Amino acid sequence: MYTETMEAGKEAEAAVPEFTDEEKGTVLISPLKRAAFQPDLVLVYGNSAQVIRMVAAALYKNGGALTSHFSARADCADIVIRTKQSGEPQVILSCYEDRVFGQTHDHEMPFSFPYKRAQEMVDGLNGTHKGGVRYPIPTFLQYQAEYPSSYEKLNRMWKEMSDTDQ
Repeated sequence: MYTETMEAGKEAEAAVPEFTDEEKGTVLISPLKRAAFQPDLVLVYGNSAQVIRMVAAALYKNGGALTSHFSARADCADIVIRTKQSGEPQVILSCYEDRVFGQTHDHEMPFSFPYKRAQEMVDGLNGTHKGGVRYPIPTFLQYQAEYPSSYEKLNRMWKEMSDTDQ
């Protein structure tokens, strides 16, 4: 379905993270606010502008860059396994199955991070907000309109007329 040859499929499958035998177990899922347990990780779906806010928050304390992996399939493995094993936040593209079975829309993308970094994420969101990073992202914040020369000429004429009227 995803590769031209079995050999390419084998390479694609090898790139999917897997739990070790020691890591295998039960997966519990809950809205964060209602979780009756301390989660290992947090998953947030947002549009690309919202996810960039999460990336900025994740990098606020130490800087640097996030590294993410994209394979067009098995995003659940990236969301859960890669995040848990790496201990690092992940930007993820929803795979076909996430869209079909999870009903993820085209304007949504997942971002996951270890729960133990939740306070760091909150501090990063607050710190970047204070620094001017916002959502929704303001457009034309630094925009200075330049009018056509004919408008500027009319503006000068009106100014001269108003100066002589006083």
